[in-house]
Amino acid sequence: MTASRSISAIVLVASLAIVSCGGGGTPAALTSPSVAPTASPTWTPTRDIELVVQAAAGGGSDLFARKIAALLTSEKAVTRPINVVNKPGGSGAVAYAYVQQKKADPHTLATITLSYLTTPLEQSTGFTYKDFSNLVTLAVDDFVAVVKAEASYQSLGDLVKAAKAKPKDVKVGGTQLGSSDSIIPALVEQAAGVQFNYITFKSGGEVNAALLGGTVDFAIANPGEVLSLIQGKKLRAVAAFSPSRLAGYDIPTAKEQGIDVVWEQFRGIIAPGGLDAAQQAYWQNSLTQITKSAEWTAYLKENTLRPLLLTGPAAQQYLDTQNANLKQVLTKLGVIK
Repeated sequence: MTASRSISAIVLVASLAIVSCGGGGTPAALTSPSVAPTASPTWTPTRDIELVVQAAAGGGSDLFARKIAALLTSEKAVTRPINVVNKPGGSGAVAYAYVQQKKADPHTLATITLSYLTTPLEQSTGFTYKDFSNLVTLAVDDFVAVVKAEASYQSLGDLVKAAKAKPKDVKVGGTQLGSSDSIIPALVEQAAGVQFNYITFKSGGEVNAALLGGTVDFAIANPGEVLSLIQGKKLRAVAAFSPSRLAGYDIPTAKEQGIDVVWEQFRGIIAPGGLDAAQQAYWQNSLTQITKSAEWTAYLKENTLRPLLLTGPAAQQYLDTQNANLKQVLTKLGVIK
């Protein structure tokens, strides 16, 4: 099922990051020190672990979760089986409502991205990020605009030109509204004075299929989601929304192309609220352990991710800052009261 609409209004969400972080969703945090947990864990899991993903299989969050689950096992950081469970829907609301119901259960984890903050601000979810145990942030993700390899669009400028000629005719595919892949087109709309037709899908995998099938004209994706399709010459990247060109990619940034849009998002792991100090320390230590592995370093490089290790109070402070900025901008623009 799909729904299409122009999402110019969502640009307000992205504005907070650019205004408050100097041009991206998380740059301020990149200067924060990595803080490793100090408590010695006195708790270990007693049953299988459930790692909840707020999106369907095939997208960046799903790939991220499965890599973490694999590394926690291979690095012997966790000895119990870890089951990845996808619960897409409601811009993350379905997954986080499910996790909230698991209060005080240390055997449940979940992945987080920007929707972890935006969804409770924009919807009546009955929870906020403060209702969970915010364990760690692990990485920063960049984004690229991609088109079908044989498409006539050779640059972001070509897409903008087409949208100016026929407003709402150029179709862009992405996941739930409020996610980064919906925010970036809205930023481009604002910067270039155009309107796209935004069409939602359940996962990055579905977006790629729609793009390859010609249902949409372009899409916004994490490099890791489309790398194999780019290498296989099925898709072509026409812009990167990073502060500078991505390592290993010869892709002009949007800013180089005259469209001043920079965007990046954090990725992290949470647990239900109510975990005690020992349980939180166990997961912080375990997740920190995998970031020291060669396989994690290789994974970051292969997927054009940048490390952002913040744990415990540092992770909480980071989310506090991001949420306050979001609330201020959304209120100022009249989206929330």
